[in-house]
Parts: sequence; structure tokens; C-alpha cells
Amino acid sequence: MSRAEPYSRIPAMSDGRRVGYGKSFASFGEIVQGRTSDEEDFLVTLPVDLWSTCELICTPIRGPLVIECDLPKSRSTVEQVLERLGLYSGYHISIRFIRNIPVGKGLSSSTADMLAALRALQEVFGFLLTDGFVSRLFHEIEPHDALHYNNSVVYNHRKGRLIRDLRYVPSFALVCVDKGGVVDTVFYNKNKIFAPTQMRAFDVLLADLVGAFEATDDVAIAKCATRSAQLHVEMTGDKFLRECLEVARMDGVLGVQATHSGTCAGFLFPNDRPVEQINTVAERLSAHFGKVVFTTRSLTLLR
Repeated sequence: MSRAEPYSRIPAMSDGRRVGYGKSFASFGEIVQGRTSDEEDFLVTLPVDLWSTCELICTPIRGPLVIECDLPKSRSTVEQVLERLGLYSGYHISIRFIRNIPVGKGLSSSTADMLAALRALQEVFGFLLTDGFVSRLFHEIEPHDALHYNNSVVYNHRKGRLIRDLRYVPSFALVCVDKGGVVDTVFYNKNKIFAPTQMRAFDVLLADLVGAFEATDDVAIAKCATRSAQLHVEMTGDKFLRECLEVARMDGVLGVQATHSGTCAGFLFPNDRPVEQINTVAERLSAHFGKVVFTTRSLTLLR
């Protein structure tokens, strides 16, 4: 097999095309996001049942490489990997997505698309990925969530570096309120400023959160998420999130989770709460805020 041919064993169609698929979950904002006093930026992911699925069609052609993709960040991901494989010609690659992740809301939609595209390309061309490679690749493109880790992690999203693998996913049902609009994650991260007192507060909060994860204490994790949302309000004056924190005093709410660089807030409930009750809460919040409300759940981590 020549270097210019796909390395995968995926059978080719009659016209020589090969089709690969990749999939990635989303993270609902961040359980905690901030900066420690040693100036380490970090976020803590919450994998949720929202997905991006990529279909990548690779067709042999004569001439230079052609990539069709409507999403610039996902296109750049594919281009950079093919460059590393030494493939500059011989293929027409078409990339399409099906996803139910709201875009521009702080739910890691662009990272999920990039990872789904990367996994589809991996299936077609038959290569392996290390977590470190994915981090370095995505870091070259944008600040990103750590969706390539299959559980909650503490991650430096600006530098693309794993800080701590928490080896657990808290079990939450989320009722999510979207205040509307979109947030540019790159712009948000460029303009983030932390005072020394705020960084010390995140030192304490991160230590508390790690302890809560070690104890697999979902109630304590939810309290940490709420504290992070409170700190975000103190730093930004976000009126919508402040109102969410006030409304969260209703019975049964474990806490509030912010999409710090987004437009949504998630009301956290135990994951075993019946669907009917979750839907009732969603209706109440929709009536209260007059905003778009949706529900999701954190993903179950099987060991």
C-alpha cells in the first residue's frame, strides 16, 4: 500500500470512496472554572448526553488535496493531521456533522466537532491518537475543553494540558436555561482578568472540589459548582446568573452550574429524579425566565 492510500481496512465503495464516522460528547460548561494563585488557568469538565457526530467521506482524486467542511476549526483539525501524515494530494474529503449541541452557548460545541472530525479521520486513515497529541493539536486552534478524556478532569484550557484526572463523573440531571445570544470563547478567554483575592478563592475551591471527587460526593460537587457560579457573578456582574442562583433555592436543587464562557445555566438535580419531575421543573423555569429551557444528563462512567 502506498503512502497516498488510506491505511484503514474500511472497505472501499465501487467508486473508491471510504466513509468514516466519529463522535464526541459535550461538556455542560464547567463544574468550576478559574485561575489559581500560581496563575494556572483551569476548568473542570462535566460530560453530558449531547453529541456531535461526523461523517467523513474520502474519495480518491488526481491532483491536490481538497477538503470540504463548513466549520473552519474542524477543517483546520483535519488539515493539520493530514499534513502530519504527509498527505497533500490524491483525495477529496467531505465532512458533515449531525449534532444536538447548542452552538455558542458554552457547551464545548466546537471542541466536540473537532474531536468528532478527528475520530472520523482516524477511522478512514487508520492511525492512533494519544491524549497528549489531541491536546497539542487543539491548543494550536483554540482554547478548548478536555472532551478527549472520558470522565471529569481538571484541565488547563489555555495551554492544552491535563492537570488532574478526577476519574469520576458526578451523576446529575440538568435543567438548562439559555439567556440567549452567543459568546465567542476565544474573545472571552483573551479578556479574562483575575484579582489576587479571586485566585486565592479558586485555590480553596479547587481543593474542595478535588476532595469532593475523591469522596464521589455529588452533593459536595454541586456546591462547588454553585460557588464557582457565585465567583463568576462577583467577577462579571452577570445579572442572569445571579437570578439563577436566587431561583435555585427551590426544593431539590443541588446547585447551579455555569457555562462560564457561554449563555446557559444548569440547575443540578440527582440523576435518579424521575423524568416527569424534571420536565415539571423545566416548565416552571421556562415560565419564570421566558427563555429557552432544555434538559440533559451527565454521562454514566462504567468501570
